Amino acid sequence: MLDPTETISTPEDTPASAKKKLESSSEHARRAWEATTQAAKHVGDTAKKEARAVFSSSKGHLGKAVQDLSEAASDACEALRSQASQGVHTCLEQAETAVGEASSKAKTLQSNIEDYVHSHPLKSIGIAVGIGFFLGVVLWRRQ
Repeated sequence: MLDPTETISTPEDTPASAKKKLESSSEHARRAWEATTQAAKHVGDTAKKEARAVFSSSKGHLGKAVQDLSEAASDACEALRSQASQGVHTCLEQAETAVGEASSKAKTLQSNIEDYVHSHPLKSIGIAVGIGFFLGVVLWRRQ
């Protein structure tokens, strides 16, 4: 490919007007080449600036997206923590209620046994001896 900045060589017998036109066309071609080079450079610089601006904008948006996601995760974690705490509190209340009911039933059973022992002392001694004998036989066999 010819470089437009090179001048075209002409034979010696070319008329002067033709030489002038050839030199003029070479000069115009050189200037067109320089203008095209400057335009391409300008387009490249402009594209770089635009790309940097768009990249900077997208970087800012990504940063905000990360922040929003972080805050959403934190809110969700806090909600789960609150639900778990509430669940533990409910379980503790239920356990306390169950222990209270079991304690009440045990006290009632103890009171009933004491009443039975006071009202039937000989039967109570017989039952105690029977249970003792049974436990003695079971434990004697294990040795």
